[in-house]
Amino acid sequence: MRMFVLLGSNIQPRAHLARAVAELREAFEVVAESPVYRTAPVGDPDQDDFWNLAVEIDSELRPPEVQARLRAIERQLGRRRDPARPSGPRTADLDLVLVPGVEGRFDRLELPSPLLLREAFVAVPLADLAPQLPHPVTGVPLRSIAAETVASATRPPRRVAGGLAP
Repeated sequence: MRMFVLLGSNIQPRAHLARAVAELREAFEVVAESPVYRTAPVGDPDQDDFWNLAVEIDSELRPPEVQARLRAIERQLGRRRDPARPSGPRTADLDLVLVPGVEGRFDRLELPSPLLLREAFVAVPLADLAPQLPHPVTGVPLRSIAAETVASATRPPRRVAGGLAP
């Protein structure tokens, strides 16, 4: 089953995201990777910018099982969740954000992610991978959603030169 994962980091992002992609390749069949973007922090502005990218994977696992594996990768990369700062700095953030044709709540996981319709840091890298793919609820192509979120962003995402290459 085709699935899209969003990755983010603002603590040594080049190193942590490169390791996260390598771990994803060990756990799943990685079909494609988006370019890497530098994005403004959302919800907690007193921190460094994030680096974000999206990865398309193929898996027969159910979405909650995929999300559990993503959480395990986060822990391997030193992610510590701070309840006082849920949107604070992190080594790695991996979230299943979209599974074509799937909508609904699976425990704490909501698909598609509500962030897809309102945040450029989610919509832009996803649109790089599947511009024509319709949002499972609205039917709007990801390319159009990305354009809308960029138009409303105070600081739109900017491509990181060289991506994850050292």
